[in-house]
Amino acid sequence: METRTSTNINVKALSGGEWRVTDRRIARDNALSLVGFISKAEGSYEVMEFVDPVEHFVFPTWDDAVAHFGTAVLDDHNSELS
Repeated sequence: METRTSTNINVKALSGGEWRVTDRRIARDNALSLVGFISKAEGSYEVMEFVDPVEHFVFPTWDDAVAHFGTAVLDDHNSELS
């Protein structure tokens, strides 16, 4: 198993309260580079992570939401795609 670290992710603002999270190790034109989204909610940050199945999380801070993607453990199938 491989761990995605904070240096492997890129967070790009889509709007004032939504961000796209991608894996830098996968080409941007490859749909597999998209690992999830972060959305600002009332008093928290909602995370949608594209794993099988898609998972949803709520974090109290922006830093916690971003850190979630930087500490993800990838299964053997996903690590072969990078």
